Formats: sequence, structure tokens, C-alpha cells
Amino acid sequence: MTINTNIKQKEYSFVLDYNENKLSPTPVNNAWYLIRKQLATLVCKYPMIIKLKREVPDTELDSSKFVCGIDDGSIHVGIAIVQECKNKNKVIFKGIIEHRKDVKRLIDIRRGYRKYHRKHKRYRQARFNNRSSSKRVSRLAPTIKQKKDAILRVINNLNKWCNIDKIILEDVQIDIRALQDGKIYGWQYHKSNRLDENLRIATLMRDKYTCQECGRDNCKLEAHHIVPRRLKGSNAIGNLITLCDKCHDKIKGQEEKFIHKYQDKIKGINIRFDYASHVMIGKTYLRKKLSKIAPLNLTIGSETANKRIDWNIEKSHSNDAIVISGLESDTYDIKEWTIKPMRRKSMIEQKSKTTFKHGDVVLYVNKKKETIVGKITSMRKGNGHCKIVNFKGKEFGPISPKSIKLIWRFSKIYFIEGSETINYKQ
Repeated sequence: MTINTNIKQKEYSFVLDYNENKLSPTPVNNAWYLIRKQLATLVCKYPMIIKLKREVPDTELDSSKFVCGIDDGSIHVGIAIVQECKNKNKVIFKGIIEHRKDVKRLIDIRRGYRKYHRKHKRYRQARFNNRSSSKRVSRLAPTIKQKKDAILRVINNLNKWCNIDKIILEDVQIDIRALQDGKIYGWQYHKSNRLDENLRIATLMRDKYTCQECGRDNCKLEAHHIVPRRLKGSNAIGNLITLCDKCHDKIKGQEEKFIHKYQDKIKGINIRFDYASHVMIGKTYLRKKLSKIAPLNLTIGSETANKRIDWNIEKSHSNDAIVISGLESDTYDIKEWTIKPMRRKSMIEQKSKTTFKHGDVVLYVNKKKETIVGKITSMRKGNGHCKIVNFKGKEFGPISPKSIKLIWRFSKIYFIEGSETINYKQ
């Protein structure tokens, strides 16, 4: 089964010898040729890994080095591996890790189960001191730790397929105070940027104890979040405005209509600090773990931006990872992977009697003769009718198991091609 794409992009296959020693990657076409000639076997299809049927002596091993660049982020992480060659460097792998967003929800559900069990099964007084994991030194919150562990899982998998000789990580240096107040000098960091320690009072003082909607001052005043908390509005003075109780009640439920009006009035902006803080908090943990895999070097964002302009590369997470590696290549147009680390232990029961399983990547041709590739997200008990979601989040189904064809079955980490619809030729 071959893949036809309109734009031919380079794609490399990882290669192992008979003893599973890691060899230099080869173009995918050459890998399929070795399989057809029965000189190698297919180990994994996404990304492609082949295993030779012979042992390669040490004298024939390639001495070129592989450098891994990582562009760390809170939602997406760019990863690239560049092979340092004698003549021209080669980008052999690039991809974007999409972090999970369900960790907090699952922890909240678990908390509810534990509270129910404590109160209904057998009452026990809640004792925070018994939770040693919550009190340990240098503890990371689960939402942050799972993001860093996801990066480590992907790097460890790639290191099984090729020898990563060096890792270069872009150092995250985000000045939260500068995000709020712009460029400031050293002595200004020691001065509070609020008029009062209480945010509400600081907002009232800034607005001279006057409602910014109706102009009244002899009434009950409240500090209103311009971008509401339900929309991830920051709890900072730049996102607060003074309103009287009547005006505050009028705009409840329709805060979105007044965002631009109030921001222009106080010349404020809503900055999400959670993305920046997630990356900043976990970077020490990530560095310590990465340094155990391979020697770790750090770079800064300004160097990455300058190199990207000099090399004339389009900005993206994966392309930034290539630039972070510091090895200029002759081409950067290679297949990009979307990498989705999943839960280590799946809690889903296999209720259907079909051969398909939850999470399988399948091919489905609908009535409009459109070829859709997606993963199974749910299955009915008995008849096995399932729902599939393509890699842009669109859901299809329920679909009969007779109408779908298994492409690949992943384990723990999904390596997904970046396109929504792929044309397959039998």
C-alpha cells in the first residue's frame, strides 16, 4: 500500500541491523526496495523502521553524528534530528508534539471518586500530611510534569532508532514583569507595579473610585474581569476595570461584547501567564532528564530567530527545532509528523468482538468517495460499529467495521502524518 501526495517530500527510514545496532537512516524508497528483496523486515510503519537480515560489522558503521533540536512550548513542542555529514547535512526527522489537555479533568474526576469513597465507604478524617507526594521537595504539578515526560518519552523512542549524540534545547527565558509593563530597568523590578497589594483596591484607586461605564462614584464599586475567568482571563490589574454593581449585573453572561471597549478605556491587555509559567517551571526537570540521554547544550530564542532568517526558513515549531540544532541543511522540505503521546495505561475496556481496538488508525471511504484516515475513539458493544476522528478533530460515524481497513496499531505514542486526507493506492 503506497501513499500518493501532491507534493513529494523527502522521508527517511530508520535502519537497524540484525543485532539491532542503529545504522544511518535511508530514504523510504530504498527501505521498501530492501523489503521487497527480502533483505530487511518492516519493524514500524509510522515512522518507518526496518531491520536488516544481516549483521553489520563495526568497520562499516557510519561515524556521522546526529543532533536533536528541541523547541519547547506549553502546547506544542518542535523536535528535529539532523545528521551531520561530511558534505551536506541531512534533516532525517522533524515533528511537532501535541500535549495532552485532559490531565486536569482526569485529576478532578479522580478527586471526586476519592471524596465519595472516603465519605460513603468508611469515613476517615482527611489528613493532608499523609499525602507525601504532595509535600515532597521540588515537586512538579501533574499538568506540567506530564508535558515534560511526554518530551522525554518521544526522545527516548527516537534514541532507540538512531544514536543521538547531542541534544540542543532552546532555553526559555520569559520575563513575566516585562510582559505586563513592557521594557523596564533593574530598579523597577523591586518596585510593585500595583497601587495596592489588594487587586480590587488597586483597580479602584487607578480608576479614581469611579464606575467606568456610567461614571457614578457614590455607589458600591466592584472590580470586573474584562476577559472573564472562564475564558482564561488573567487575574492582573491590566485585565480589571471598575464597575458599579448595577453595571456589573447588566453585562453578566455577555462579557465578550465589552472586551475591546474596556481594554481601550484603560489601555490594558489580557496576557495569559499560564503558558509561560508551565514552560518556565518545568525546564530544570527537563534539562536534568535530557542530560542523561545525551550531552545537553542550550541556546536562546534570539539566536534561533536570526539563524532562521539567514537560512530563509518558514517559521514553525519543527523548523525552529531544525534551526536550534545549529546544522544548516541543503533542504528542509521533509515529511512532518504530528506526535501525540497517549496515556500509558489505557482505562478503556474492549467490549466489541471485532479485531479492531480503540486507538487504531484506520482508513474509511465515505459515500462521497472521500478517503479519510483517523483513529477509532469509541466502539459499540456487539456489532462493533465505531466512531473515528481524523487528525484535525472531525468525527465520523458510527461506521460498520466492514467499511474500514486497519492501517496501523500504535502503542503509547501516535506518529501521525500531518495531512487530513491521504489518497491510498492499493
